[in-house]
Amino acid sequence: MICEIDIKELRARRGWSRSEMAEYFGVDTSTVCRWENLGIPKRGATRKTLQREWAACLASGRAK
Repeated sequence: MICEIDIKELRARRGWSRSEMAEYFGVDTSTVCRWENLGIPKRGATRKTLQREWAACLASGRAK
């Protein structure tokens, strides 16, 4: 699955603060900030989980 993931949009649609998103993904709040500004990891489990969350938002109509 190749798609652009808008982290700020995902966070807004899920109703998460940066710290809530960080807790959900098991990362530091600064990592969420980095994802928002520089993009998500190119590969790995975190990217796959972010893609699943984004796809779920798209499927439910809760994302652009």
